[in-house]
Amino acid sequence: MQIETISDDLIAYGIEERMQDLYIYFLNEKASVYYRRDQQMIPFEDEVSVEVAQQLIARFKYLGEMDVGEKRKAQLGAITYPLPTCQPRLRLSTVGDYRGKESLVIRFLHDFNLQNLGYFCPEDVTLIEKNIHEKNGLYLFSGPTGSGKTTFMYHLAQQIDGQVITIEDPVEIEQPDFLQLQTNDKIEQNYDQLIKLALRHRPDVLIIGEIRDALTAKAAIRAALTGHKVFATIHAKGVNETRSRLVDLVGESSELDNCLMGVIYQQLLLTKQSEMKALFAYDFFFEQGSSKSWIWPNVDGEL
Repeated sequence: MQIETISDDLIAYGIEERMQDLYIYFLNEKASVYYRRDQQMIPFEDEVSVEVAQQLIARFKYLGEMDVGEKRKAQLGAITYPLPTCQPRLRLSTVGDYRGKESLVIRFLHDFNLQNLGYFCPEDVTLIEKNIHEKNGLYLFSGPTGSGKTTFMYHLAQQIDGQVITIEDPVEIEQPDFLQLQTNDKIEQNYDQLIKLALRHRPDVLIIGEIRDALTAKAAIRAALTGHKVFATIHAKGVNETRSRLVDLVGESSELDNCLMGVIYQQLLLTKQSEMKALFAYDFFFEQGSSKSWIWPNVDGEL
């Protein structure tokens, strides 16, 4: 079977079964290929040889415009994969171990929207939309990997009239109505530089894909302090922890206090009927009473 056919089968199955990730890696001199959905690890039904696995990794790296010859350094990429029935967006990540054995993780960026997805509390989304329209400033979005943070930011940005600029590493969701910028270390185009560039275009909404370091955190705060509406994701395990995480990165809180307007934390959870629904916790600092702590739903999907 040709490598193109095997890779098509891998991606088509992952999309059909709503998998979150696809892993290709090597253990005990053997190739392992499996999917992840929620906490389940699901092996690929066909055995894959080491040679085929290496060819699959090389193919995906080539499609993702990554350096195929570099097997030690970690690399990131993204592609719109051409299938006969759809063109899913994929995020790629490779890394080599100390022996030069390379592993690949593919994140499936499923094309869902929150209207079709459903909520445990629909009134939460209405309140979040209302509050984000009220004030410019910094809005932080946190939650587990794959919880739909980027999708929700895009949804909120679409509700606002004007120009939307996104800065991501890499671009996860293709949105022709937005000006989408992508970081590129080869030409020294990082988050900080792209944020400065984006502000010259005077965006009505600036979306920052992820705050990972102090430089990006300070750039996001500066953008919000100049009166822009800034959305950004950051890894944290709750509403309070999200703010604390940013304070840890920048070292002090005075500027953050002047621009942080809200924090939204979200998770996607399965109901007893195997329906995926979004659950939110949030805190808006400019309007008293606009906050909600995390409440775990029961298996029937009720709070």
